[in-house]
This record gives sequence, C-alpha cells and structure tokens, in this order.
Amino acid sequence: MKRLFHIYVIASVAVFAAVFSGRAQEERKIELTAQGILARVDKIMEYPQGLIRGKIKHITPDGKSTSIKFTASIAKEDFLFIFSSRERGDQLKVLFNLGGEDVWVYNMHALKLYHKRGIDKYDPILATNFYFIDISNADLQSNYTATITGEAVVQGNDAYSLKLVPVFKGGEYGQLTLYVTKDKYLPLRIDFHDRDRAIFKFMTLVKTREKDGRIQPLQYDMMNIRQGTVSIMSFDEYDEGQKFGREIFRSEKLGD
Repeated sequence: MKRLFHIYVIASVAVFAAVFSGRAQEERKIELTAQGILARVDKIMEYPQGLIRGKIKHITPDGKSTSIKFTASIAKEDFLFIFSSRERGDQLKVLFNLGGEDVWVYNMHALKLYHKRGIDKYDPILATNFYFIDISNADLQSNYTATITGEAVVQGNDAYSLKLVPVFKGGEYGQLTLYVTKDKYLPLRIDFHDRDRAIFKFMTLVKTREKDGRIQPLQYDMMNIRQGTVSIMSFDEYDEGQKFGREIFRSEKLGD
C-alpha cells in the first residue's frame, strides 16, 4: 500500500511539473513573440541610409498652422537633422549618435550646443508634438519590454495590441501601447502614456511605400490629446544614393 502511495505521489509531481513547464514555455514563447514583433517594427521605422527631405506641419485647435522643413543625413548609426522655417531660416541641428541613443541639439540662432540626456530627450521639437526621442529611432526592442495584451481592429486592419514598459525609468513615457498589423507588423498606432499611465498623445502611421521589398513610412500624425494639437511629419523625398563624411556626425562640428 505504501509503495502504491509513493508511485501516486511521484506521478502527481511529474504531471504537475509537466503542466508547469508547459505553461512556462507558453509564457516564454509569448514574450519572445512580442519582442520579435518589436524587432519587425524597428526594421520598418528604421531610416534608410542617404538623404531625406520632409516637413512637420503643426496645427492648433483654432486652425492655425506652422510649417517646419527638415533635411536628414542618415548613416548606419548616426542621423543629422536640420530644421528650418520660412520665417526664421535654419533653426536647429539635431544629431543622433549611437543609433539614436545619444542626442545633441545645436541652436543656430543662439549659437548654443545642448547635450540631451534623460528627461531632456522628451523636449518638444520647435513647439510641435514630436519630442527628440520620438524621431531618434532608438530601438523599441532595446528600450522596452513588450507583452502581447490582445487583438484589435485599427484603421480597418486586424492588429495585435502590445504593452511596452520602459526598461529604464525616469522618462516622460510611463508606457506605450503599440498596435501592429498581424500580416506585415505595420505600426498602425502608438499610444504614449504619462507616468500615471494616462494616454496624453498618440501617433498613427498614415502613409507608406514599398521599395525593393521593404516598407518605408511616408507620414506620421502625432495628436496631443490634452492640447488638441496635431503635428504631421511627412517624408517627401528619399535619396538613398547620398554619402556623407564622418565629420558631420561629430557634435563638436555642429557649429561649423
């Protein structure tokens, strides 16, 4: 009788271990799938190397708008944006090094250089809804831990909903909610939550193009819910044949 009891206990433990192991593997699979989706999204949002020309149109609730043009020189790990307007000419040089992790801003009117660290990366670009960190193209996969939270229909597309929790705390974003299409993993919408986890702005991918088997964004719309403002960032021209000298991506050269 005692022997049968031992066999029963051992069998029960084995079944429990198998079930627990199966659940652990399932959870790990879901987690890996979420991070894999982020890798696909990062690839789509990655700037192609070369020269990009575009503009940001900022619209206020009363219908007034301002237009800011930009050119972006893109290398593999370094990006240099120059922002200008018709009224004030060239205004800012924004340099992203280390794949967007290191941010330098040169105010061309004040002749001052700023190294944007930590919370400073969340400063708005020329009073628009886009922060420096939003266009830094720093990898989501490296900076957030992702979890698939469900499914949704966004802009008529079947999509996954992902919760993104920042790896490093202290920024303006308490978390992100990312909606991606199930078929091509297009980032249809990103909700930006404040530190209290309330959504205060969101960005939608409005236009794309496909070239050489790769999807490239053509327009992002960023809506600030609290202010009722919309900033439309469009990429009007991609010139992937352009090459640049390494010196333009050095912070000490921004004032030249």
